[in-house]
Amino acid sequence: MTKVLAMQAIRDAVHQVVGEEWAQEMVVDDDTSLSGGLELDSIEIARVIEIMLKRFPAVDFESWFAQMTMERIAGLTVGDIAGFIASSHPELAA
Repeated sequence: MTKVLAMQAIRDAVHQVVGEEWAQEMVVDDDTSLSGGLELDSIEIARVIEIMLKRFPAVDFESWFAQMTMERIAGLTVGDIAGFIASSHPELAA
C-alpha cells in the first residue's frame, strides 16, 4: 500500500463520516489533524478509525492505538495514519 493510496482512503473515510458537501470544502493533506484541522469530535474520529479498520484489516491499528491516549489519537495527522498504513504492509503496494 502506497502512502498516496492510503491518504485517499482516509480522505474517503472522512468524507463518508462528515458528509460530502462539507467535506468538499476541507483541505486534507499530510499535516491535517483529525481534531484540529478537520474539527472532528471523538465520535467522528472513532467512525473514521472504524472505517479504516474495515478497509485495512491486515493493518494492526488496535496495537498502534492501544499505545496512545485519546488526545494523541485526536492529534494524529492524516499523514501519520497514512504512513502507518503504508509502512505496516509494504507488500500491499499496488
